Amino acid sequence: MTLLEVKNIDMHYAQRQSLLQRRKEVSILQNVTFSLQEGECLGIVGQSGSGKSTLGRIILGIERPKNGKVLLGGVNLYEATRKQKKMIRREVQAVFQNSYHSFNPKQKVFDILAEPFLNFEHLGNTERKQKVMELLEYVELESALAQNYPSQLSGGQQQRVNIARALALRPKLIVLDEAISSLDMILQKTIIQLLKTLQKELRLAYIFISHDLQATRFMSDRILVMQHGQLVEEIGKDGMYQHPTTQELFNAILPSHPRERNIQ
Repeated sequence: MTLLEVKNIDMHYAQRQSLLQRRKEVSILQNVTFSLQEGECLGIVGQSGSGKSTLGRIILGIERPKNGKVLLGGVNLYEATRKQKKMIRREVQAVFQNSYHSFNPKQKVFDILAEPFLNFEHLGNTERKQKVMELLEYVELESALAQNYPSQLSGGQQQRVNIARALALRPKLIVLDEAISSLDMILQKTIIQLLKTLQKELRLAYIFISHDLQATRFMSDRILVMQHGQLVEEIGKDGMYQHPTTQELFNAILPSHPRERNIQ
């Protein structure tokens, strides 16, 4: 069943290079259209400046496009009623690149994970504590870490807390915007395995936004390739591709072992 529909999205910003110049419109996204099925992981890749993160913010409702629609379960994000907007905030969550800056540094992990329940559900203290402990277990963190501050956690632990917070309200869709790019290779592999396990157990849909084609291939059922604000190719399960931009992204993948790298 179709969960998300992105239709004919256009986005541009007004820019000027100096105080004496008139503002001019710079196109960021052009006629972007795709859909996402329930439980599917859709990868979106492209070089820096291709528009993929702007697209992610539009899907999350953080930015509004100049033209086009984003439909979640048939509901237009930008024409939703107050009740529908509250439902959308529950069903669509995000995990971003910089895990530490996503937190209030004065809050302990427990308070960070309890906050979604305070905002959306009427739970007693005992039930709220139980929910937080369940979230920590989901992301394979020790319950004792609930009393730590974000600064006391490793980068991998911080990102697991981010994922746990995104899971709190049992969303249907999580947008992962460069969610592993700040981690080292070992942690990246661990977090990807965790995300795939959670996807299967909870039937989550993901939009996996990244410049890392290798990680995206491992995560995704389909991959959309972006260039200069346009979708230029879709890579299906057969892995076939033709566009030169896709070839450049594949060429940028380094083999896992240095001896396999053909360095001139």
